[in-house]
Parts: sequence; C-alpha cells; structure tokens
Amino acid sequence: MTRWHRFRRLVALLACVAALAACGGGGDGTASTAGTGESSASSEPSAPSEPSDADGGVDEGGGGAGATTSDAPSTGAAGEAPQEEQGSLVAPLDTTTTVAAAGGDSGAETASGPLPLSGGTVRVGVEAEADGLNPAANNFAASAYVMAYPMFDPLAYFDADGNWIPYLAESFTSNDDATVWRMRLREGVRFHDGTAMTADDVVATISAQLADPVISLVYRNTIDADDFITKIDDLTVEMRMARPAARFPLALTGQLGMVLPSEWLELAREDPTLNQRPVGQGPFILSSRVQDVATVLVRNPDYWAAGRIDVYVDRIEIYPITDMVIAAERLIAGDLDLAITSNAEATLIMREAAGVTTIENLRSDEGFAVLNSGRPPFDDIRARQALTFASDRDGYLELIRQGTSPPADTMFHPDLIWHNPAVKQETNMPERAGPLVEAHCADYPDNCTGGRINIELYFGGPSVENVRIADLQTDAWEDFFNVTPVEVLQDKLINQVVLGNYDVVNWRQFGTVDPDSAALWLECDSVGFISLNFPRYCDAERDELMLESRAIDDLDRRVEIWHRIQEMIRDSYTYIFYYHTNWAVGARDDVHRICGQTSPDGTELWCNNSGRMLLNGIWLS
Repeated sequence: MTRWHRFRRLVALLACVAALAACGGGGDGTASTAGTGESSASSEPSAPSEPSDADGGVDEGGGGAGATTSDAPSTGAAGEAPQEEQGSLVAPLDTTTTVAAAGGDSGAETASGPLPLSGGTVRVGVEAEADGLNPAANNFAASAYVMAYPMFDPLAYFDADGNWIPYLAESFTSNDDATVWRMRLREGVRFHDGTAMTADDVVATISAQLADPVISLVYRNTIDADDFITKIDDLTVEMRMARPAARFPLALTGQLGMVLPSEWLELAREDPTLNQRPVGQGPFILSSRVQDVATVLVRNPDYWAAGRIDVYVDRIEIYPITDMVIAAERLIAGDLDLAITSNAEATLIMREAAGVTTIENLRSDEGFAVLNSGRPPFDDIRARQALTFASDRDGYLELIRQGTSPPADTMFHPDLIWHNPAVKQETNMPERAGPLVEAHCADYPDNCTGGRINIELYFGGPSVENVRIADLQTDAWEDFFNVTPVEVLQDKLINQVVLGNYDVVNWRQFGTVDPDSAALWLECDSVGFISLNFPRYCDAERDELMLESRAIDDLDRRVEIWHRIQEMIRDSYTYIFYYHTNWAVGARDDVHRICGQTSPDGTELWCNNSGRMLLNGIWLS
C-alpha cells in the first residue's frame, strides 16, 4: 500500500467518526473524532472496573435504575438535566431523563403493563451512513454501531454502571502488571453461516485489523503490534500489551471486539464488495443493504444465545437521514419508530411531540474549537488566550444548542468524578483579549492587519448550521481578529486538520467511557506528519501522567491525575470548550425495552452510550 493510500485510509477512518461525515453523525455539524473505548483503552486485571456510586442507567421499558419520566422536559440552565451528586459517576452514563411528551407514553413496563410481543419491524433513523459494515476493513462511528451491534456480539460490553463485562468472551484474566491478558471464549457460538466460532477467528479478525496501517496507528501505544495475539487453544487467546494496560478489555467493546469468520475474511480480501455483507454471530442477519438508502436486518433463527437473550422483532430497517429534523418529523408521523440524534432542533421537536419519548445522554462527547499551536499565529500562547477570552460560549449555547446541551469547561461532564470543578473555560471575557492581541502584533507584525490578528476559521460543509456557527464566532472575535471563514467538504476538512493545515477548526471529540481512552488525542507521540493530536501540542509531563493512569487501578490516584491533566489543558489554551453533546433517542410510545437489555449472563447493559444503541431486545406493542 502506498503512502498516499495509507493517508486516504486515515482520512476515511477520521471521516467515519466525524460529525458530518458519511458514516458518523453530528448534531451541529462540527467535525468529530469520537474517543471511545476502542482507542488506547485498557481494563481491570481480573474483574470489572470500579462500580459507580450512582444508580446509573435509564428505565425505559423495564430497564436501568434511576430513570425519571415526566410530561415535559425537565432541564436546568443551558439544558442541564437533573444531576446525580456532582462528581459521583465513574462513567458517562445516561442522564436520568426519560422524557415523555404530553399525551405520550414512556413505554415503561409495569406489573400491570403489556407483556412483550414477538414479531414486527422496527424502523430506525440515524444521522449518517457507514462506508461499509466489515469491522476489519471499515470504520465505525455512532450510526455504524447501530447497524453493526445487532449483527455482531462484541467480545466485551458495558453494564448499566459503565463497567466493562465479558460478553461474547466468557472471561478475561491478566498477569500481575497487566501486560499480558488471556481471553476465554464462550462455547457453542456459531456464525450466521453456520460455522463454529473459535480462537482462530478471533486471531484472524484482530490480526486483520492491526495489519491496517491506520488502525494500528490508533492502538500503537497500547499493544505490542509485532506479537500481540496468540492462540492458546480452540477457545483461548493471549494478548500482549506494549505497556501495562489495567483496563484493556474496554478496547474490545467496539469495533476491535467484533469477530468475523476467518474464511470469510479471506474472501473479503479478494472481493471488497463483501464489506457490505458481513457475517457475524449476533441475533440479526443482514438481509439487504443499499448505501445511503437503507440497511435491513432479519432475525437470526439459529442465534447461539437464543436461550439467554430475548429477541422479539423479526426485522430491523435502518435509514441514514442526514437532516435529522426531517427524521424527527417522520418519527412523529409514524414513518419511523426510533430516531437517534445529537441535533438540537430535532431533539426539541421530539421532546415536544405527543406520543414520543426521548432518552437523552447529556454526558456524551464535547463540542469545541481546536487551536493549531503548530504554526503562527497560535504558536504564540497570547494569541490562543486572546481567542479564548473573546469567544462567546454563552451565545453559542443559546443560539446553536438551543438549551439542549450543558456548557462544557473540560472534557468531562460535571457529574463525573474525573471532572475538575476548579477548571473553568475562560470565555466571554473580551476585555482581556485586547492587550494580548496588541502585544502579539507588536512582536509579530506579519501576522496582523490593522492591529488585529489574521486567522482562518475552518468548518465542514455544505452546512447552513455550520455557517451560523462560523458567523457567531466571527462576530465574537472580529474586534481582535481578522477572521476568514473557510467552508470545506468534510473529507477535505479532515485532510487539513490531520496535516495541520488550519488555524482554528470546530470539532467534536472525547466523551470517553474511561479517560485513559482520551490519551490518543493528547500524546506527544500522536504529533507527526499525520497528527491525531490535532492541536499539535506536546507536553511531556502530561504524557507521563497518562501513562501512569493506564498502568494503575488506584481510582483516587487516577482521579487526581486527570484533574491535573485538565488544568494542563486549560493552561495550554489549545481547546475552547463549548458544550457537552446531548445524544437523544426518540421513540414512539409503542416501542418497548429500549433500555434494560441484558448480556448472555443476565447483566443489565448500558442503554444510550453516546448514540450507540442496542436494538437487539426491543419489542413493539
């Protein structure tokens, strides 16, 4: 593969997790790279990570502790939902706001409520399309996961408290320093083609993923790529880490944990069209797929876990709808049963509709502006500070997010123990920007015109929403900066960002289940010709802290580390945080058991993980 083709694969990978990309979804049109459990993740040595102090989960149709149902949205300032005690959650669980609009039905199953019914078709609207559904070749973001999870049972997943648990795997164990992990598979698992799943399939699938130069870039600081995975016996594999990884099974909750038949993988290498027709082992089989139109799944009659996991509907139809306002209207009209979105206007429409329930997670990824410290003018911290002080976060939240998302000061929602309450985003302070701009222009006159710093603001398009955001930002900055808005097609925008060819760009990222997963986007090693550290800012002390956090299980020390990292990020002035994304699932009142689904061992599962929904156990009344 040539360097250019590798670069194009990286572009595809990042595009897949971008907010407006063909296979990812973003409510306000900002570009996005979702920091999920797949990247640089690790896990507990021989038991799930520390449980949350909060109840966690959402009860919609019989699941999730701590959910609330009301006749109208219940939010506070800037869309903040009623919170658990601040700083009590270890993982960004669903906010406890199950909202039933007036005239609607929450779908909650009670002792006198309806019994589950089998049969029927559930129709789902998602924000975007995926480039393919082969986890060893394509790139998954939120919408792709909605399509893939019914077909692939992951090796690990999350319980209702956000802890990793074995799923397709039976168990995980590690050595004392968490540099070697062994995974035991469940017996009796069969693929959709009837073949038995063995360790050979796991080795073949993960090896195929890590052979890809782009995917290996994502995992390079966690795994020993040269000798990572070895078959021990037909149901056991051993995995070696590049350094201690105390929570490694988190990496297997997503794309890396989706297993394909080894023989099918060989066929797909010769025939890439098979990437649109994968063979998994989940409760649903791919029936048909027309890209940008619909993906249709039908119930697997020979599902290996049929005696352990209840599956009710016969058919799932998933429609990519890039304008989620239209999707919300189709939901209300009865053309869809579910709509999954981070779009503010669509969320408001669904909240206000009779007969529609929304399940919202305000603790998802963050929306922000990234400042490129790798070139002028933002290689000077005074310019970065000035842009931060001049930014109008309050106006952004009011006009763009329309009260649906809470303000962000850091990469962690205030309900999380990782959040440092002492760190505040220093926006809406224009009086502090002027002296800094004056000093910068005195030292670097070539960067300025008319006493203002010249910058280019990049954003993805075409998008009316993105133009509105750029106009709002330009209005806030124009007293101190000469802003040239640059609207770029999404894949082209990602090219510019990973190569560092921008001044400031609107982005969406982080929202990780475990903070160690965010390290990929912050490490010095991620700065290079192709940089996943988008601000291109290196801090060796920060790197040392992140490495320490990965290696230990001491929760108090890890919290201390990440509190310090947030201070370091604040002091670098490389991000201007605006909001915490609100991922909303809108459901008609005849859709049940959106939450409350269980693993093969009967453990209740996380419901709304930043829009990554499980459709396996839904039923229709």
